[in-house]
Amino acid sequence: MTALRGFKTLTTENWLHPDPASVPFVKLSHSDGTVSEMSSEDWLSCFLDPTLSEKVPENVRSMFEVARGSLAYGYFFYPLYTLACEQLFRIGETAVTEKCKTLGAPKKVKTFKDKAQFLMARQVISAEQFADLSAVRMFRNATSHPEQPNILPPGAVVSLLFGISEALNELFA
Repeated sequence: MTALRGFKTLTTENWLHPDPASVPFVKLSHSDGTVSEMSSEDWLSCFLDPTLSEKVPENVRSMFEVARGSLAYGYFFYPLYTLACEQLFRIGETAVTEKCKTLGAPKKVKTFKDKAQFLMARQVISAEQFADLSAVRMFRNATSHPEQPNILPPGAVVSLLFGISEALNELFA
């Protein structure tokens, strides 16, 4: 199996096999202290755990499902973890846009930064949440204009998935 930059090159023979880059991850049992390999089912369980409330707009929930689906298949093609992460950044912006629409933001509130400032000025989000959204905006910008592929580990992306799901549920509570 040919690897390019640490992940497999897809072939008709290997497309349903775990990407070798996904295999080295392990989990620790808190009950008996044993260490075992993370299986595809273990990762899937992590990715399916965070969910969005029905109060979150349908288009945002649909985008979230695209990200979760990409994460689920990242075990078989490692770069999907990174693509899902990039999707999560776009979901953050879409959610902010939807919230601004529901609050009747003026048309001059166009950029992600302007929308987040609008929400903070209306006390919809805190200064800390504004800082989090600013980080999402910066990462979204950086990942939208890459010079080479970024490859992220699944653990980092699952943490972002949980954080984004919590933030979106709060935003539309």
